[in-house]
Amino acid sequence: MPIENNLVSAITTSRKSSGDGSLVIYNLTKGLDFSKPKMVAEALAKVFFENDAVNWFKVKGDHIEFEPKYKVRILLAEEHNKLLSETVDDFLADLKKNEINEKFIHQIKDISTNEEKLQSAVGLAAIGSFFNKPFQRKDDKIEIEDQLFTEMLGVLEVRTPDDTDLIDWENLPI
Repeated sequence: MPIENNLVSAITTSRKSSGDGSLVIYNLTKGLDFSKPKMVAEALAKVFFENDAVNWFKVKGDHIEFEPKYKVRILLAEEHNKLLSETVDDFLADLKKNEINEKFIHQIKDISTNEEKLQSAVGLAAIGSFFNKPFQRKDDKIEIEDQLFTEMLGVLEVRTPDDTDLIDWENLPI
């Protein structure tokens, strides 16, 4: 779609890196039409994941390691109010459902079907909670996706220019 291509292009162009490389900012406060929040969210998730998030994960065999080298801040203007909130919610859902799942589908499937691999993927702190309740294969897969997603949220900010956090932490797609 030309509209989606225009969105991807505009979002890609908005990406700037700090001089020391410790922060990447997507300044989306001007030049984007937020009247179709789902479309903006999908384009943003795609651009962010392909340009930044994918570099934070290293696949070593059946193990996925999270090794970010910088933070990302996405700036959105307050003037879009309700559309802005919907866009952020859709962005986070698309990021988890489409980008993470599609990129690491084989590793997630392999890890979720083998208890030993599952232990190595989730780390010692979470092992107790994993094995203190029964899981079906789908639940294991979702747990791994949730872990990858929440690790990523540690180095991702979605804010307004006046530094208001736009992530609804109580309603994350996990």
